[in-house]
Amino acid sequence: MTIPNISNAQTPAHSNSRYTGSKIVNYFGYDDCIELQNGQTRVVLCPAAGGRVLEYSIEGKNVLYLPAGSEGWVQTAENKRGKMHAGRFDIGPEKMVKRGRVLWQGPWQGELTGDRSARLTSDFDPESGVRLTRDFQLDAKSSRLICTQTIANESKETVSLCHWSRTFAVGGGIAVVPRSPRGRFPNGFVLYQDGESITINADDPNIQVSDEAVVVTGPPASPKLGFDSHAGWLAYLAPTDQLFVKRYRTFPERAYNEFASLTASVWYPNGDMVELEPIGPAENLRPGEKANFTEEWWLMQHRFPADVKDFDFSAIKQKVDRNSRPPAQGNRDVVSPVVNPDQSITFRVTGQDASEVRVRVANRMRRMELNPDGVWEHQTEPLAPGIHEYTFDIDGVRVTDPRNRVLKKWLNCASMVEVPANPGQITPLTQQQAVPHGTLHHHIYSSTTTGQSRNVVIYTPPGYDLKAADGYPLVVLCHGFGDDQTAWTEVGRAHQMVDNLIHQNKIRPMIIAMPYGHPVPLQERNKSENYADRNNRTMTADIVNDLLPLLTQQYNVTQQPSERAVVGLSMGGGHAIHAGMAHPDVFQWVGAFSAAAPEGKLKQRHPELAAAAASDASNNRKLFWIACGVDDFLLQRNRQFDAELDRLDIPHNYVETQGGHSWPVWRDYLPKFLEQLFQ
Repeated sequence: MTIPNISNAQTPAHSNSRYTGSKIVNYFGYDDCIELQNGQTRVVLCPAAGGRVLEYSIEGKNVLYLPAGSEGWVQTAENKRGKMHAGRFDIGPEKMVKRGRVLWQGPWQGELTGDRSARLTSDFDPESGVRLTRDFQLDAKSSRLICTQTIANESKETVSLCHWSRTFAVGGGIAVVPRSPRGRFPNGFVLYQDGESITINADDPNIQVSDEAVVVTGPPASPKLGFDSHAGWLAYLAPTDQLFVKRYRTFPERAYNEFASLTASVWYPNGDMVELEPIGPAENLRPGEKANFTEEWWLMQHRFPADVKDFDFSAIKQKVDRNSRPPAQGNRDVVSPVVNPDQSITFRVTGQDASEVRVRVANRMRRMELNPDGVWEHQTEPLAPGIHEYTFDIDGVRVTDPRNRVLKKWLNCASMVEVPANPGQITPLTQQQAVPHGTLHHHIYSSTTTGQSRNVVIYTPPGYDLKAADGYPLVVLCHGFGDDQTAWTEVGRAHQMVDNLIHQNKIRPMIIAMPYGHPVPLQERNKSENYADRNNRTMTADIVNDLLPLLTQQYNVTQQPSERAVVGLSMGGGHAIHAGMAHPDVFQWVGAFSAAAPEGKLKQRHPELAAAAASDASNNRKLFWIACGVDDFLLQRNRQFDAELDRLDIPHNYVETQGGHSWPVWRDYLPKFLEQLFQ
């Protein structure tokens, strides 16, 4: 349920939430606060003034500082700055970021999002250029409160910001920050003096330093301390006999843009309170990008010592280790990708040690964020039905999704995910539908041309009849450079397109042979300058002398050139052109998509093709169909080949479309080509 803007809301407290442990309450002079509660822990959130946490308590004892006299304060034009206590978060770096009152103390929107969970969202702040969102999740049984703040850059400029916590606890307690081996400060902390000076070796009677921790037993001479600890937690023992623990992730390899590159600070302002501040790393957000930071709060009983000199850090550390869990280090049960009902996709990948993770999908690189479980996550906008390729970029390294077995196997691999059509949408031909299906055969044959075994995937249509009198039309379908014989089915989904087209009566039942396109081994590419020409000629010889005899012997295919086609994409488009032009007596239908077309003058560079084009058999060709996208890197090569065919008066159809050198384009070309065949 969504809570209305608090500045206008005057509704009484109610508990009509459909969620367990979540309800709306009036609290501390504010209408429509959000309460999250389990058996022992209570959390109260205040959308009305700065999106604060007003209460974090166990057994009715609030550890947050919320003094009398500040009840119900809200920002007005006349009353611009209030006493904003209790649990707040903020953005930094301090004294550098332009932080408007919109974020700090303005009215926010509140929403119950689930059992014991809620979201607070600020208005857009034109001074900083960002909008903040805070998500809260209270455990069902423990005091663990997951607090995630998301910074969204909604400006037109890049911003450099960081998460900056501003939680005020009741005063008079003892702050504890464990030290870590990576510390840069000799005593584990720095002390901010009056003005802007920083002391790295301050000696203060209220600051106890050991090899294990910095313990602050009371207000130091200067009120603010800064830490560079990467232990991942700090604690505060309140005089209410409560141990308040904050756990959070640090990033040793990333920049921190506070003045002293702090990961945390503790501040003792005037008044009976202490501010506990985990600090996030620098986030350089481009327009439209987001970054988040998660704190996990824990609250447990622990007796306050009668004399602060008797404070025992080892007992605190033992209690923290036993009674709170570090932020998750990733989950082996992570699911990725997930296609959501609205056709958006959620991508997830583990790897908490990474500094920056992005996912590239739908021609955009998108920043991923760490969720409360320590998993990098991104949800896209709704995407068009069809097959989408994606890869992760983890600290500059391009990888596929380790939790997705569906891959595009190329020299550079990519993961794939399919967004199915919803009711009322046009179903892509690539989507498996409730129609009769053909059969895929993986055939290995001995090639006299190469002297090696060769692979071919063969599609036979639904109801394939080995004894049909006339035989089936044949299409030889060739893949691109670096692919293999499975590319047109695993990535192109050619078999599913053909199933659907046959069912729609748009094409005749046909047999499709998809051979491996590197009869000259791919590793020989770097050994000779004419690999492409050698591979083209060898591929043509293998198709004509080895593959076709195999098909006519073991499959019921026609032997009529008028019912044979050869077609391919990229390198395979070059194969189709070479085989179709060199053997017009074998193939009367030729197609080439984004082809690696013959270059130069045919008579000089490819005399065998020019000679075949002048033969009588070439006059019987039914179709020579060439298509290329206007953003394809082979566009000029195809245009030049089109011009050469025109110059030689070789009939052909040349088509340019939108798109580049990619599978979405080729999946669109294949049905257009097939629908023209065997008419």
